[in-house]
Amino acid sequence: MKKVNKKMYQNGFILGVSAFALVFFALVASFTFINLNNQKMNDNPIATPENSESLKEVRLLNCAAICSTGDILLHEPILKACYDSESRTYNFDNIFRFITPYVKKFDYAAINFEGTIGEKIFSGYPCFKYPESIVDSAKKGGFSLFLTANNHSNDGGVQGFYRTTRVLDEKGVDFTGTRQGIDDKKYFVKDVNGIKFGMVDYTYGEINESGIIYVNGIPGSKETSKLINVFDYEKLESFYKEQQDIINKMKQEGAEVIIYYMHWGNEYETKQSMAQVKIAQRLCDLGVDVIIGGHPHVIQPLDVLHSDVASKDTICLYSMGNAISNQLHDRMDLKTGHTEDGVLFGVSFEKYSNGNVRLSDISVLPTWTRRYIMNQKIIYQIVPLDKETDFNENFNLIYGNNDVENANRSYARTMKLLSPGLQKSKSLINSTLQQG
Repeated sequence: MKKVNKKMYQNGFILGVSAFALVFFALVASFTFINLNNQKMNDNPIATPENSESLKEVRLLNCAAICSTGDILLHEPILKACYDSESRTYNFDNIFRFITPYVKKFDYAAINFEGTIGEKIFSGYPCFKYPESIVDSAKKGGFSLFLTANNHSNDGGVQGFYRTTRVLDEKGVDFTGTRQGIDDKKYFVKDVNGIKFGMVDYTYGEINESGIIYVNGIPGSKETSKLINVFDYEKLESFYKEQQDIINKMKQEGAEVIIYYMHWGNEYETKQSMAQVKIAQRLCDLGVDVIIGGHPHVIQPLDVLHSDVASKDTICLYSMGNAISNQLHDRMDLKTGHTEDGVLFGVSFEKYSNGNVRLSDISVLPTWTRRYIMNQKIIYQIVPLDKETDFNENFNLIYGNNDVENANRSYARTMKLLSPGLQKSKSLINSTLQQG
């Protein structure tokens, strides 16, 4: 477990807010970025009641912290902004410049890769085809796991589908949601600091009677339809049956924590749909520990689900929003600004000498997509909204561009959606700790 700067994570950022906002931030600041599992392995035994007559010494063995963030959505203006006409190459490093130190505080990091890898011709909406250098930049930014099951997985056609998985494999990054071959697993088990995480990534789509999969109305081939994880809203019972089998297989391979990434819900809606709620509850019943969603391009609430069937609780973040996109306030019909908002969402687990693995921390760092012009060049960046930071000095926010005001608005939008779930999560963690 990497040591985390506790002060850095206790609060988000705030500059020049109104009295109302100050009251709001004061209410949420105590749990905005819950201590990110910065404790060292404890050499002292923890005494927990085994029965009424004796105590059993249980020692903390391992700690692991995983973070995830939302959509990488490279619209045409972002592609143009990151193109160097002299070298005729694309460089996306600047997008991740400020978020990287936060990502690297975690032991493992996932990002939703919404699009495909192009070869010579690149494009944004409606068919996202990216230069492979985006993979290099995201990897350099600290992201090790690429989530590849989404409604744009077929944007490059059959060749683009295979090229994407091949490039990811060649560049040495983990990916799940799509596969290179039919014998590859639909899931991914990763050992992080001695704790094994089973991870699964699925997207909504349509599956016809012949088994051909459609995402965004684009059909896969007979072969690629077998290489992408898709659930059909009209065929959910078969999906649940498959997930029970997948979960069993992951556990057989030693998975101690199960995380599901779900590409689902309705675009631009800041409240989860009934379909999302029902699917999340069934996954909770199947024993999933954490559910993390994407696709709506806006943040949706965080919640704690309970299952009497599985006798467990599940953390569910319905949508992480956008990590980077050109869906900015002044470029959208939707004028709320929510499409500029994202989050770096962290979950931490501890493993004890009695074999128990339990949730020990949840953290959220609101992020904001910033677009500005410097030296006649357009720049896009993922900006971490950390209240402990001297924002203007460290991130070069320009007051004349209303950067500080817009960043504060983004922070307020995100915390309004996530703070109730953070309270519930904090109560769950405290309750678990008290039970030993």
